[in-house]
Amino acid sequence: MLSDMFSAVQQLHRAGLHSNLVELCSVTNCVLEQNMEMLNPTQVWQMQVYHGDSLLELKEWRRAEAVYREALQARKHYLKVKQVEMVGVEGGNASEVEVKFKLHQCYVAMGQPNQAVNILQSVIAKNRTARVSMALGKLYHQAGMERPAVAAYREVVRECPLAVEAIRALLQLGVKPKEVQELTLESLGGLAESGQVEWLGGWLAGQAALYSREYEVAVRELRMLEERGCVRGSVGVLVDQGLAHHWAGEVEMAVTVLSRAASLAPHNLRGMDSLAALFAQLGRVRELESLATRLMGISEEQPQPWVAMGHFCHSNKKSPRAVYFAHKACLLDTRSVEALLLKGQVLLDLKKLPDAMNHFREALQLAPHRFEAHRGMVDCYLGLSRQREAVTVATGACKHLSNSPRSLTLYATVLLKEPLSCARAKSLLEKASGTGHLPAVYLLVELLDREGATQRAVELLTNQLVHTSTATLHQKLGDLLSRVGVGQEERAVEHYSRALTLDPKNEGAIQGLQKMEANTDGMEASYDMNDMEEVGSVGRGSPAGGELEDSETEAVWSDGDLNLVASGN
Repeated sequence: MLSDMFSAVQQLHRAGLHSNLVELCSVTNCVLEQNMEMLNPTQVWQMQVYHGDSLLELKEWRRAEAVYREALQARKHYLKVKQVEMVGVEGGNASEVEVKFKLHQCYVAMGQPNQAVNILQSVIAKNRTARVSMALGKLYHQAGMERPAVAAYREVVRECPLAVEAIRALLQLGVKPKEVQELTLESLGGLAESGQVEWLGGWLAGQAALYSREYEVAVRELRMLEERGCVRGSVGVLVDQGLAHHWAGEVEMAVTVLSRAASLAPHNLRGMDSLAALFAQLGRVRELESLATRLMGISEEQPQPWVAMGHFCHSNKKSPRAVYFAHKACLLDTRSVEALLLKGQVLLDLKKLPDAMNHFREALQLAPHRFEAHRGMVDCYLGLSRQREAVTVATGACKHLSNSPRSLTLYATVLLKEPLSCARAKSLLEKASGTGHLPAVYLLVELLDREGATQRAVELLTNQLVHTSTATLHQKLGDLLSRVGVGQEERAVEHYSRALTLDPKNEGAIQGLQKMEANTDGMEASYDMNDMEEVGSVGRGSPAGGELEDSETEAVWSDGDLNLVASGN
């Protein structure tokens, strides 16, 4: 039975009938203004909170923010007139923290992060719950305030030792793994001795390696963790493995691992923006379309589905739509590196270089370990003919990426734009190609061929084919062999054929074969023409020996006859 209006509002709130509650409150508020004694201060405060909660559920952020503000003002008034016993000290404090957290949610949804930080900071430190600290940590992290972010995340882990997102954030911010482990074990208590968290040490080691850019170590630790059996099939562990491969530039391995994670948990979103980017990079448009469609069916409130749709549109040459989807992802998560990289790349393709540069620069600030951000900045500077700035960014890439083969190749690409820097570029490419990095091999082959060291380029490609076989390697070797000289045509044809077996659409191999066929036909035609010319010359101006003698005799007697005729006259 309902005893009063407050009971009716409370019933609607508990039943989850939020739109009904909002309609009812629009009436009861008018009644309350005329009869303030109808409800006591605690009920008035709580009814306003219920009203705000319903508006929050309906995503009416501004109305919810206004109602929560009114509720806080009402509580403040009740405290001021010393009606504390009616609000309740402990319950009042707890409710105030809850309302301020929900108020922060409204500000975040409205794109007002500073207001969100201010309202959470107004909560006294000792009254901050774990989720308040987590929200503060995220906001500080987003604003680039690393020290306050670390402090907030520490509080979360201290209160909830298995808050893995907070642990990951601490490692990402550079806190030492040993320190994080000590903080976690200190709070675990008896759980650490129960044997139920044996996986934690390996997981921490894998995360620490991942965010300290030791990708090979990260993959090894996470794979060992999975092979032990305790976390076999863990989607989170698989995603971390996939990200390690992706960030290391191991595209095929990253696709394999992330695809496995997607098949095990079709509704998982984490890491799927990376998978979409990899599909786009490999030109696997059908799989990209399937992924984007599936992700959009899961949620439209997270950035990953929009990033996947953006990559799909970009792959289909629909750049304006790709920009829109990428922008939507950026609005949903301003720290989404994949969204920033996608938008930057699409703007770069549209020749909007300053705008593209802004997005690549922001991605670089958030994730200096991402090679794609460095490459995007270099491409923008080269497009603007700002060679010196491109060299500076490429040098920074080598520093941030620990002289990885990709960064060395990027640096060499910039140096090759200047003829005087070719020697330096060549040494960088030799170093990068020594690791088997194929883009470095391709560039070095072109450079050697340009310098006239074709035989050395052939040897480089031949040695590379011992370890790996790609259509491009075979095609380039075929190109070189077709120009080396007589006797290499069969080898050239063999490599062109292998290139087409691996990639039937390899245009370089198709053109190479066509050119060789044309040259062969031309040589046969020239031989035929020479034979015809020899036969023709014998018939017309160069008769056989007997015919030549007869013709000369006839010519002599003709001259004699003419002379006799002349003397007779």
